[in-house]
Formats: sequence, C-alpha cells, structure tokens
Amino acid sequence: MLPTRVKFAYAVVFCVTSIMMFASYISAKYSDNRANNALTIVKIENRIALDLNYLNLPDDFLKHSGSKDMVLNYIEQLNSQLSASDVFVYSIEGISEYPARADLIVKQLHTPQKSLSVSFVVDSSIFEKNDIVVLILVFGFAGLFTYLLFLSERTKIKIAKHTPDVEKHTQLQPKLIVDLKSKTLSANCDTEKTVALANKPLCFYLALVEFCVENPDVILNQNKDVPEELLALANKYFYRLVELGHTIRKRPNFTNSLEKTLSEIRAALDEVWQELPEIKDTYYPPKAHGEGSRSRLHHYGLKGITLDDIEVIGK
Repeated sequence: MLPTRVKFAYAVVFCVTSIMMFASYISAKYSDNRANNALTIVKIENRIALDLNYLNLPDDFLKHSGSKDMVLNYIEQLNSQLSASDVFVYSIEGISEYPARADLIVKQLHTPQKSLSVSFVVDSSIFEKNDIVVLILVFGFAGLFTYLLFLSERTKIKIAKHTPDVEKHTQLQPKLIVDLKSKTLSANCDTEKTVALANKPLCFYLALVEFCVENPDVILNQNKDVPEELLALANKYFYRLVELGHTIRKRPNFTNSLEKTLSEIRAALDEVWQELPEIKDTYYPPKAHGEGSRSRLHHYGLKGITLDDIEVIGK
C-alpha cells in the first residue's frame, strides 16, 4: 500500500504529463491549421484572379450593375470545393448571401484589369470530435509513462535496500575522537556522547597512543620506570593544553600513581565504547591479572592501535 503523499505525487505526474502532451498536440495542430488556411486563401485569390474575366461584377466607373446572381453562384461553387477546409468565401466585392458577421478576413485582390475585395471566414475552433480519440491516447500514454516511472523508482529502492552504502559504512568505521579544546573523549559514530577526562590521564593517554604506534616492540610494565620518550610526549600534550588556555597551575608528575591514571583512562573508555564493547580492546590499556611473577610480566601498552584509529582535535 503506497503512502498518500506518494499516490499524490504520481497523480501529479500523470496530470502534468497528460496536459503537456495534449497541449503539444493542440499547439501543433493550431499551427498546422493556420498555415494550411493561409495557403488555401492564397489559392482562392489566384482562382478568382483567373476567373475574373468571366465574372459579371458591378463596375461603377462604367456604370455597369453586373449580375449579383452570377457572383453568388460563383461563390457557392468555390465553397463547395472548400467543404473539406476551414475556409469559405463570404463575399466578392461586397456581394454575399450570408448574414453579416464581424470575424471576416478581408483581402484586396489586385489584377491588371481591376482591384476588388474578397472576404473570407475561417473556422477558428480548435477542438474537434477526432480530438477525443487523441485525448484518450494521451491518457493511455501518460498512464503508461507514470507506471514505468513507478516501476523504475521501485527498482531503485529495492537495489538501494540490498546494496551496502559504502559512504555510510566508511563514515561509521569506529574511531576515537579526542578533543583537546574541551578535554573530552567521544566516538565518531556517536558524537553527541562525550566523556570528560582530567588533564593528567588525558595527556598520558595521548602520549601512550603515540608512543605505542612509534615503538610497538617496547614492553611497558608498571614495575619499571616510564620511558623518557613517553614522558616527553605526555609533557608535550600538557603544554598544548596550556596553549589552548586551560587553567593549569603546575605540570603533573606522570610517573606517580600510574595505576590510578590508567584506571581513569579505562573508565572513560568504558563509557565511550559502552555500545561497542568489542571495539574497546584496540584503545584499552590492558589490566594486570594475577600476582607475583604474572603481574611483573604485565604490559599496559596498546598493541594493535594505529594513528588511523584516533583523531585528535586541537593537536
């Protein structure tokens, strides 16, 4: 069942198509009739010019009254030959048997013998009985066109439903967005949900990502000192926060309370990837499991992350 607005749209298409097709037909017919009528009038003028010597027309200069009956009979003969056209002769030199009318086309016919006026009437009606057949055909073609348009649109919709939207799929590839201006984390597939993160864990996490991308083989263990390169990166992001105008009293010590810093990072990531927990492993600093020798082997670095997995705003 089609929605009402869709039905209305196809009804408009049908009506507009019908009107345009029938209007084109009437316009072409009118132009053709007008040209044919003009040609017919020229032919009649030529015929009268050739028959002028045989017409007993009145002549005021010679004081000859002529023969009105002969002229009327001649007009009748002309009109009998013009029965299939839209033109008929109304009068020659004012002689006519028809009632007076205002839609006459008056022509001045000039011959070597004399000049005379000939009046014509042209049937200006546009619509004829045969046009009903044309109108029915127009409705048929318009209906067929509308139906084919409907089938085409329905096919496009079916194809669109079964064809993956590559652009949409690309846009929804999970990516972590870190905004240094607002000090928040969010996912590109849910930008309305943002999670605030404090200065220390924010700077340390960005440094951790960059360090792990550049040094994938380095093992980061909480029982060992934080590498100087990692600390330098964390300080770099801290100074960037200062440049962005955040109120910061002193630079934090990134070597102290490392487990607390990692816990805050994990908590923020848990909230960001709440709807996509399977994505979290890429961004999540692993937790230590077990005690003793097992915990000493723990590596809190990010193993599979790349620079394409994260977007830093304000970097």
